[in-house]
Amino acid sequence: MEHLILVGIGGAVGAMLRFELSKLRPVRSIPLGTALVNIIGSFLFGCVVFSRSPGDIYYLVDVGILGGFTTFSTFSFETFRMFEEQDYQTMALNISINLIGSLIGVLFSFVLVTLILTGG
Repeated sequence: MEHLILVGIGGAVGAMLRFELSKLRPVRSIPLGTALVNIIGSFLFGCVVFSRSPGDIYYLVDVGILGGFTTFSTFSFETFRMFEEQDYQTMALNISINLIGSLIGVLFSFVLVTLILTGG
């Protein structure tokens, strides 16, 4: 039950943070807020996992906050709209930014946490 409460509190916090970032205006038709939450969320998720944080931190931050913060469903819907509008160039750029940016976020978190844990 404790984990459920941590996930619920974290999810509410993450959803509110995502809501605020979603107000950012698109840049060249790319939904900037969605890309930022996915990239930042991937980085932070990796930081928690790679640092081997205790279970409660994982449930609160990764499952709760970042589960409510990141937004793959919004990304998918926005990308589908670009497809419907036959804006294939923007669609490809949006997919690339979200996917590659999120993977780079996880890579940076791995490097950062590894450097911190090894002191070097």
